[in-house]
Amino acid sequence: MVCPSPDGGLPDTGAYMALFEATTGVSAAHVTGKPNAGMILHKVEELGLEPGQCAMVGDRLYTDIEMADRAGVHGVLVLSGEATREDLVAATQNPSLVVGSVAELCCRSC
Repeated sequence: MVCPSPDGGLPDTGAYMALFEATTGVSAAHVTGKPNAGMILHKVEELGLEPGQCAMVGDRLYTDIEMADRAGVHGVLVLSGEATREDLVAATQNPSLVVGSVAELCCRSC
């Protein structure tokens, strides 16, 4: 619901959706943003790949890795952003790989 920034969290799309739902009493019929699997699957299909051949790299368990889980792609969690190793203990999401940073991920492919 918040977008990280150097000055702290800023309201993100989810916060605005909650505001509109609370004030109008109407819920969104369809949400295309994270963690909707369609955000990845349309590109997987366009590239002619299978979900298991693809990965989502992100720093949020409840959006990035949740989307990877829903889409059936590999979820790569980077700990240089929002999530911490401690967050993994209680998480329902299951990343395929956890790395300290994107730079570390790049070094693993060498």
